[in-house]
Amino acid sequence: MYFGQLLVLGLLDGAVLSLVATGFTLVLGVGKIANFAHGAFVAVGMYLGYEAYVAWHISPYLTLLPALVFFALIGWAVAEVFEQRGRKVGEVGELLVGLALLLLINGLLELFFTDNPKTLSGVNIGGVGVFGITIQLTQIVAGIFAFALAGGLHVFIHTSRWGRALRATAEDPTVAGLYGVRVPVAQRAAVTLSIIVAGLAGVMIAPFTVLTPDIGTTFLISAFAVVVLGGIGNTQGAVLAGLFVGVVDSLAAGYLSSYWTTLTPLIIILGYLLIRPGRVTA
Repeated sequence: MYFGQLLVLGLLDGAVLSLVATGFTLVLGVGKIANFAHGAFVAVGMYLGYEAYVAWHISPYLTLLPALVFFALIGWAVAEVFEQRGRKVGEVGELLVGLALLLLINGLLELFFTDNPKTLSGVNIGGVGVFGITIQLTQIVAGIFAFALAGGLHVFIHTSRWGRALRATAEDPTVAGLYGVRVPVAQRAAVTLSIIVAGLAGVMIAPFTVLTPDIGTTFLISAFAVVVLGGIGNTQGAVLAGLFVGVVDSLAAGYLSSYWTTLTPLIIILGYLLIRPGRVTA
């Protein structure tokens, strides 16, 4: 019974993690950028959903469309920063740009919302009993949303003209350029799309997650573990690996202690690199 409870909770957490990692694998595989601020945009989405409900009494779910526009604009601006400044100073410079954005966003969130943990307790749409525990419908809705959006991204990438351009850029930017793909535009689009996905994921999980300004760092570490397992640029792999990491994380926290919640993704990354030594490339 207890194993079943942990399994269900792990699958729900893994579904959301899959969505976050899908955006991260896009920016790594297509944009060729290790955007360390990726997790911070999840946190921004969470606080956006929180503020909409607390300050304006608007359900987080009703903010999805405005949030999409907001993160699209922010995403394109961040993509321009990486394209115009980051690439001119090389790979190390890109890492520093991402790290600077992470610290800046964390600092702004702490400035506006303080570092006190916050919860969005008012959004309650019921629950479902599974294996003796009550699963909040907000968690189930977030899981369904994650699978739907990840599935939509997969269809978009594999069937549309823009999707083919993104895949070609991920495989070989030079050859893609020779075939007429506007590589810089495709890379900007990948960065923008990844930030949109991260932000929307944050809005969806705000109703049942404890909010802290630095929570994005935890999501970044977990997303990195998922991308390493699933393959950089592989959206299907991100979904499957996200479910795996979510379940392993839940079992570790349930049978050992909550301390392992943060440590498990790092162990997964280390174990993968030890079992399959070699260079992890985009």
